[in-house]
Amino acid sequence: MLAILSAGVDAQIRYGLRGGINTAYFDATELIDEEAGYRFTTLNDASVGFHGGVMLQLNFFGAFIQPELLLSSLSSDVRVSEIGQSTISIIREQSYTKLDFPVMVGKRFGPARVGIGPVGTIMLSTKSELNEYGLAEKFNSATFGYQIGVGLDILKRLALDIKYEGNLSKLGDGITIGGQQREFDSRSRQFIVSLGVFF
Repeated sequence: MLAILSAGVDAQIRYGLRGGINTAYFDATELIDEEAGYRFTTLNDASVGFHGGVMLQLNFFGAFIQPELLLSSLSSDVRVSEIGQSTISIIREQSYTKLDFPVMVGKRFGPARVGIGPVGTIMLSTKSELNEYGLAEKFNSATFGYQIGVGLDILKRLALDIKYEGNLSKLGDGITIGGQQREFDSRSRQFIVSLGVFF
């Protein structure tokens, strides 16, 4: 009897590959370096990034658990303007590469799914065009957030997911301007669209 139950549970475990796009929004913030004469304003315009990796889906009793391991990229734009010259400004970009570990848990409605769950993030690398202004942000090596979304399993081979991601912790501990450390709470939120293929 236990062998039959185990076989039934195992038949509901599926593995696959996943990839897609993520649109990130950063909270608008402003920093002023009076010594250098610059104002830095983070723009909350949408920026597009990409992600790809592996997923697992466990279905049982009308519910599901879906953990994923994804390599993701995103970027943010910062307007740099000289103090007193608000009409003259340039846009500089910051980009990030990270590992995301989302785990969605939820309810199935036929081929459709509705879920929510935590996401852990490990920052792998950052690149900023602001370094030339002596501005450097200190990022946390790991952050935590949450995801909520809907999904659709198509022909038992494809998994389409649309999710919203918010942060429960800030991306960075602070920022260095002109050699001085300042507190800086940087957070992002994302809309994620991805397509998975089951083996």
